[in-house]
Amino acid sequence: MVQTARSPRSAAKREAILDAAQGLFLEAGYAAAGMDTMAARAGVSKATIYAHFKGKDELFAAVMQRRCEASYAFQAPDGGLDARSALTVIAQRLTALMMSPEALALYRVVVAEAFRAPDLARAFYETGPAQGKANIAAVLKALERKGELAVPDPARATDQFIGMLRAECYHRILLGLPAGRDLTATIADTVDTMLKTYGARE
Repeated sequence: MVQTARSPRSAAKREAILDAAQGLFLEAGYAAAGMDTMAARAGVSKATIYAHFKGKDELFAAVMQRRCEASYAFQAPDGGLDARSALTVIAQRLTALMMSPEALALYRVVVAEAFRAPDLARAFYETGPAQGKANIAAVLKALERKGELAVPDPARATDQFIGMLRAECYHRILLGLPAGRDLTATIADTVDTMLKTYGARE
């Protein structure tokens, strides 16, 4: 999407709207988050919100996109790292993001609304998980070009990588239960499995 330049004042209002919307989504859920309340919290009129966003779905997508762009987890690790180090860095960043209270709260909001608001679920997936997967797949491709991995299907390998990281710990934390296993061990096992499966062979 091509973005037009915004004046500092317009950009500041947009950020205030996103801040207010994110807080309200987390507190009240998607359905109960009213535009009047968002406007009051942001210190703008409701008309100003609609001047920036077509509706609540687009606003939620913008909240997600901003989080992803600002997240350290979606930045590629140092290109000088070997495969084990690079995968470990990605795994540490990703688990920290996925299991943060804010990310878990946003995920619960989307799951609760997914069937009623499929556009919301689509926006969440495209600006969050899909973008994250694309970035990880790009790192796997880069490691293959360096001769450190042999990954015939980076998208599939990425799904396997994330699946191993989520595993039991993520589901327990999502349900408000203790992790049940040391996340450090989960990360180490995941990286070991990736290297055994996709490590380059002479």
